Amino acid sequence: MKLGKAALAVAAFAGSLLGSQAAFAQDKGFYLGGALGQATFKGFCVDDPSVLTCDEKDTAWKVFGGYRFNRYVAIEGTYVDFGTVSGTLTGARVVPLSQTGMGIAAVGSFELTPQFSVFGKAGFLMTEQETPASASGNTSRDTTEFHYGLGARFSFTPNWGLRAEWERTEKTEVELLSIGVEYRF
Repeated sequence: MKLGKAALAVAAFAGSLLGSQAAFAQDKGFYLGGALGQATFKGFCVDDPSVLTCDEKDTAWKVFGGYRFNRYVAIEGTYVDFGTVSGTLTGARVVPLSQTGMGIAAVGSFELTPQFSVFGKAGFLMTEQETPASASGNTSRDTTEFHYGLGARFSFTPNWGLRAEWERTEKTEVELLSIGVEYRF
């Protein structure tokens, strides 16, 4: 009798685990999130004798939101602030460069477990780079460029997840490594 009750308790516990795992598979609908990370401006520090020092990395942040059509396909909008990097030129002139971007991308996901998935994304980002040209003011360069990335997501609950991501812009050659949270509605 005691063995039967124990087996029933184990079966009930296993059933509740399977039921909770099925809840994680509900991947249709809207989501929002934010992330912090580090941006590296790959083409900023050039091998030039007039450049005395150069810092091509800065803290970056982003907010994103999208709609998942099913567990495999989503569309995502992003606003990202890549931060500001700077270099010192001969004559002790400091030249800062900041970059922001807004874009849209298609996201493809693959579930490895009900809670853990990997994803890739590709789309376009409208970026703006600003740097002071002289004492008269700032100059900016706007461009639309290809943007892509890879990442992983771990869902703590059906609504909340942790997201780690690597992204890159094609023309301005900025890479972003970030960790953030995602909320699914």
